Amino acid sequence: MHLKSFSYSSEDGLQVGEALNLRLNLDGNRHGDIWGGKLDLRVDKGQLYTDPFFAEIAEDAPFELSLQGKLDGDTQRMGISALSFSYGGLFSGQGSLDVNLSARQLQDLDLKFQLSDLSQAYGLLLKPLVIGNALDDMTVNGQVQGQLQLTGAGLQAFSLKLQQVDVEQNAGLFGLKKISGDVHWKRSGAKPRSRLSWQGGHLFRIAFGAVDAGFTAHAGSIIMEPLTLPLLGGRLQLSDLSLDGLLDNSLGWQARAELENIQLEALSHSLDWPVLEGSLQASIPRLHYRDALLRMDGKLLVDVFGGRVVVEGLKLEDPLGVAPVLETSVRLDNLDLEQITQVFDSGRIQGSLEGYVRNLQLVAWQVTAFDANLRSPKKDKRPHRISQRAIDNLTELGNGASVSLSSTMLRFFEDFAYDRLALKVRLRGAVAELDGVPNPKGGYYIVKGARLPRIDVIGRNHKVAWKDLLSRIRDIRFDDMIVE
Repeated sequence: MHLKSFSYSSEDGLQVGEALNLRLNLDGNRHGDIWGGKLDLRVDKGQLYTDPFFAEIAEDAPFELSLQGKLDGDTQRMGISALSFSYGGLFSGQGSLDVNLSARQLQDLDLKFQLSDLSQAYGLLLKPLVIGNALDDMTVNGQVQGQLQLTGAGLQAFSLKLQQVDVEQNAGLFGLKKISGDVHWKRSGAKPRSRLSWQGGHLFRIAFGAVDAGFTAHAGSIIMEPLTLPLLGGRLQLSDLSLDGLLDNSLGWQARAELENIQLEALSHSLDWPVLEGSLQASIPRLHYRDALLRMDGKLLVDVFGGRVVVEGLKLEDPLGVAPVLETSVRLDNLDLEQITQVFDSGRIQGSLEGYVRNLQLVAWQVTAFDANLRSPKKDKRPHRISQRAIDNLTELGNGASVSLSSTMLRFFEDFAYDRLALKVRLRGAVAELDGVPNPKGGYYIVKGARLPRIDVIGRNHKVAWKDLLSRIRDIRFDDMIVE
């Protein structure tokens, strides 16, 4: 049979063929209630849609299907001993299957397949299944071979062989280069070891090095062997990494992590931050992810700026969605202000800084709420000196108007002594509330001076629009820097 410009559509519109050219050859014979024979189908023109997949078929990339087997009219069982299919140079497969036609149930399927061009196969086979999340906008290259076994109870086993696969999420969320490996999974029985390696990759703008990882995949879980990931001049060590919920649609994972000798200068370059010095050492007792929620148990300790930054209560909702929500709290212990102001070059300040940023919330990576309290420690052992430019910048931050000391008689003084620094910021919605050290004469001290010539920086505004405060921060005069 040869059909030209053949079209069809189901009532619900989920199965559609448009302007199809197809050839069908059927050779069959009957012995009692059993039919045996062979079917060959070739489609070389038209459009096919079977929800949610769509294919544009052309003569140079036809779809071909071949079946050979038997149909038992008494038991309504169809056994296909030889099955093969191909679609252009994108994918092909060979195998066998057994179907109970009366129950409309697949009894058994054993299939080997090859994806020769992942770039186009991704758009045809995977992208329609992940529309609406970060996986629907990727560039994928390479080749994959595989085998799977299904019964009426579902998928029983599969294996994949990946060859030089490159994956890049086009919004820059993640990427992996030259992925190779053999992946095996079984619902029951033996637990074969799998291996997966790559030559490099990135998560957001953080690049990492090559990995060769071993693991076992069995039933609803994947258990990883301990692995070391080269990262920012140091390394990330992952242990007790496991995934579960693969069979009941409740995917989750957990792990313990150690960060060793992560170079803050490399981190700064990756994130386009001002150059930080030193290294990061951290121990994360447990990270776990389930129901699109990532949580960190315990505290992340960062030794930086001569002191320590403590991150705790970290959780990230819907990390791959369009509006992820990050919540955490940060504590600052005995940071060296001179090191900080040298890095950001916004005017030199000597002294120490402590405080916290609690209930920090970011929605779609935009700050929406926090409670911050930054101050000088009560028994600070570091000297307290502040430069003219630092005073100008803090004055503008607290009041929205700058006062240039260089235009006054105080221009002859390079820096000034101060008693203490303090700044409180509370953000809720579009309004930020500002405060500092109470001033009996009104307002609040951001910088409370000491000795002569005494300089005080007093804030008068207790409430300011968050967008205006951000504008003030952007207007702070940094040498060779633009704050965005």
